[in-house]
This record gives sequence, C-alpha cells and structure tokens, in this order.
Amino acid sequence: MAFLRVKKINNAKYLYLVGNKWYKRKAKGKGKGPRQKVIKYLGKVYSFEKANNSDFHYFKNINNIEEYIKNNEKSSIIRDLVEWELFRHHINKDEFGIDFDNKKILKGKKDVSLAMNEGFLCSYTLARLFNFKFGIEMENEGMEFAKAFVEAGIEVPKEVFVGIFGKVYK
Repeated sequence: MAFLRVKKINNAKYLYLVGNKWYKRKAKGKGKGPRQKVIKYLGKVYSFEKANNSDFHYFKNINNIEEYIKNNEKSSIIRDLVEWELFRHHINKDEFGIDFDNKKILKGKKDVSLAMNEGFLCSYTLARLFNFKFGIEMENEGMEFAKAFVEAGIEVPKEVFVGIFGKVYK
C-alpha cells in the first residue's frame, strides 16, 4: 500500500510516495515488522492557505448542476475543480505550471507539490484523478475516488462528486 509522506529537510518540505512492506521474520538483517521504502520523489512542497471561499457554481457560472454534469466529460470537470482550488488559494499560474495534458505540476522544469486543504496537488495526485478507473465495485471505488480528491487537496462539492460518480456508473 502506497501513501504520501512529507519530509522536512532544514526549513523546506518535500513530498514522497512511500510504500510499506511487512517482514514476518528476520530477512537479510531486517527484524520483524514494517519497512518503508520511497517509491517516488514528488517535489518540493509549497503550502497555501485558502484565500477565499468562492462557490464552485459561482466560479464556473453554473446555473444548473445537472446540465453542467451532463454536458461535460469527467476530465473537464476535474480540470474545472483543480482550477477552482487554484483560484481559491490564490496560486499564481505563472509561477506554477499546471500541464493538464501531461498531468504535471511544475515550477520551472521541476516537479512540485502544492499543499492545499488536507492534501497535495502534484503530478502523482493529478494523474491519479484523471486516470482513475472504475470497475464494478461501486462502493469501494466511490471511496477510493473520494480519497483521490482529498489526497490532491481538492474539496469537491457533494453534488458535483455525486454527479461525476453517477455519470461514470450509468
């Protein structure tokens, strides 16, 4: 199982994707218990507080949420939600490049992580949202999809989440 971990070095924070492995007995000098291994470096962390509490409907000028969901693909709705969070946190798009096509969050040419709300928007969490695959286990996948938004620092309005999820399972 993989999870995100922040590591503080001097006064800077860095984000890593880390995996756990459980050892039942001594193996190659390792005692019994869990061991963590860095799977991938996700970039320096830049933290942002919410600067405004703008409503998603107002931000996207949505009068009818059902029509909005019906007329947009899952990927464009996710893109709108990411742009809304960037707006709410006053994140400068000139300083941080958001490449939706390649699913990258960059500062210059380096991968970075943007700490917002309770999560981190980075290349890994952005790709996880866009590439999320739905199968037949609706309840478990609903929880995992919601977790993907939380890990990415995206607060999804309930009716938008229900709409995306319902659209995928029709």
